[in-house]
Amino acid sequence: MSETSRYRIDAVYNAGRIIEIISNAREPMGPSELAPKVGVSPNTAFRMCETLDELRILQRVGDKYTLGMALAHCWARYKSRREGERDRIDQELKNLEIQGGNDGK
Repeated sequence: MSETSRYRIDAVYNAGRIIEIISNAREPMGPSELAPKVGVSPNTAFRMCETLDELRILQRVGDKYTLGMALAHCWARYKSRREGERDRIDQELKNLEIQGGNDGK
């Protein structure tokens, strides 16, 4: 286990742990299952899950939670921007090759 950063905000770290644990779970999980794994009270786990549900990072299924779509949407936007940047760079390289080829003739 890594050393705790002096800059770490425990609430953010614990929310990240909840997301990680739920992403690895085969079934939706409830706050009482998450609390001991994260090291918080069941009430705190519930409030964190509700907040993550409000952000659509988690999705409530009955009294349990599974991953929501927000992270998938974030990843898709990031990937699309990166692919657009790559396409632009590829086009600039092609243009340079064309210009370089014309200089030699």
